[in-house]
Amino acid sequence: MEKDTADKIIEAALPLFAKKGFVAVSIREIADTAQVNSSAISYYFKGKEGLYQAVLEKAFSPVQELLTTANNMHHAKAMERLALYTKAVGMIHKERPYLARFINSELANPTACGALVTKKHIYQLYQFINSALADGVASGDFSSDLNLNYAAISLAGIMNFYFIATPLFKEFSTLSEHSGEDYTSQALRIYLDGIKVR
Repeated sequence: MEKDTADKIIEAALPLFAKKGFVAVSIREIADTAQVNSSAISYYFKGKEGLYQAVLEKAFSPVQELLTTANNMHHAKAMERLALYTKAVGMIHKERPYLARFINSELANPTACGALVTKKHIYQLYQFINSALADGVASGDFSSDLNLNYAAISLAGIMNFYFIATPLFKEFSTLSEHSGEDYTSQALRIYLDGIKVR
């Protein structure tokens, strides 16, 4: 029963924090939306900061699932791991549309309580991409003069910026229901064309 109440509070708080930001959302608003007493937020999360961290962890949970899957692909080639990453990015953003808002908000205006969670997950993704790229260089698939740091940052940016900016793109471009999957597939192809050994 307790877990149900905590989950109910997280589910109510997630869209509020995503749309309004950490500062603009009050404990009372979250409690009213979740239909719980305000004291429940302190009881389960030790306050608004703890709840925000729990919400971010929930938003990033598919990223952890991706990394677990990817880390179990011990014998997969670098290109296969990068393809898994890019396909998963499209699915994650489709299933968790608020994640892009949290990433954008925490990068532009980091909060003391949210920055640690966001940095942890972005760092883990960066490490995964960097490792796959290093393996690709070592195997001779990717250019030997590739700067791994820049290449990892480039791929993360190429994949995630589209989803962060989609609301703007929709104002002047026609995007299909499958545009996220189409975009990630094409973006990976363009990216790999730039780093593969010719």
